Amino acid sequence: MKQNDTYKFKDILLVIGLFLVVFVIGADSFIISPLLPAIEKDYVVTTSQAALSVTIYALCYAIGSPFFGPLGDKFNKRKLLIVGLLIFLIGSFICAQAANIKIFYFGRAVAGIGAAVTMPNIWATVGSYFSGKKLNVVMGITMSALSLSIAIGVPMGTLLSQLSNWHMAFWGSILLTLVAFVVLLLVVPNLMNGQEKLKYLASFQTLVKSKRALLSLSINLVWMFGFYLIYTFLGTFLNQNFHFNTAQTGNIFIAYGLSNFIASFCGGHLLSKIGAMKDVILNGFFSMIFILGLVICQNQLWGIIIFLILLALAQGLGVTALTTYIVGVVPDKRSTVMSFNSSFLYLGLTLGSLIGAILYSSVGFTGLGIISIIALGIAIIETLKLKK
Repeated sequence: MKQNDTYKFKDILLVIGLFLVVFVIGADSFIISPLLPAIEKDYVVTTSQAALSVTIYALCYAIGSPFFGPLGDKFNKRKLLIVGLLIFLIGSFICAQAANIKIFYFGRAVAGIGAAVTMPNIWATVGSYFSGKKLNVVMGITMSALSLSIAIGVPMGTLLSQLSNWHMAFWGSILLTLVAFVVLLLVVPNLMNGQEKLKYLASFQTLVKSKRALLSLSINLVWMFGFYLIYTFLGTFLNQNFHFNTAQTGNIFIAYGLSNFIASFCGGHLLSKIGAMKDVILNGFFSMIFILGLVICQNQLWGIIIFLILLALAQGLGVTALTTYIVGVVPDKRSTVMSFNSSFLYLGLTLGSLIGAILYSSVGFTGLGIISIIALGIAIIETLKLKK
């Protein structure tokens, strides 16, 4: 790809196609949370049993992603994206018509595997097809689809579930996935690496030998742990502290999602000006300050909203910069690296939600905020080491 800043029509179509895929998978990942009470009631299960569907999806994603990653360094990324989206589509279909919780678990597991095949190759495709300033801008635009899925996708899903039942949210996801699938077929180019043989061990060894790759992946893990430690329990905190219902809490998350979308969408321009490492350090530091603001102003709704929006902006800019850096750490093993990046992201989410669940009743929102600040501080220190 040439290093100029002009975009051809096929480039724009490719970005739209990748954006749609990320939006669909992101919406499916986040939609399950507001549907848990309805799932619990419909299947006559406990809250923990219903919430297990979230854990199953995350674990299948986290475990499956490194396994499927090297495939993208050997085989045609376009075909892998098609296969991954088909698996994801099958999982969503199983969830949409699941008659009991066990079938629903199975559907979430299949969807998680489909996402594990698809998402790393999305980032790898961006890294392989674009370069220079284009890479920064396109990565930011593509990642912003995750934020938009929170702000728009989740409310759309809950609206569909209210019109009929919670299964409708998954039927809606299926429809969007089909649209994304058609666009994917039309716009994604054939991108192959040309390896003669698929060697898992060699791919993993290349990653392990790269100190930059390992350090950057650990930054992502610690960063996501710190962020999701407090983000996961924000809804619970709002309900307890301000007695918000589901709709009111959803409005707060819409504000967060839209702010994060704006930052991610526009983040590539800032990234091109100051560089990835400075971007990560700067917005990691701002995130610490804004989380501290959330803790200090936790009894004032206006303070919560202001600092949450500011945190969304900092996270959108910082995470975009970190992902853009990681995608270029080992250029000939992009799919492998990004599969581990996805795995570490979901591992950070799992650890943050798990440890937060254990500590929340004893340390509260304040305690989780302090731990979150410490984790982000560690991520900044690691980034300074990486910069050197």
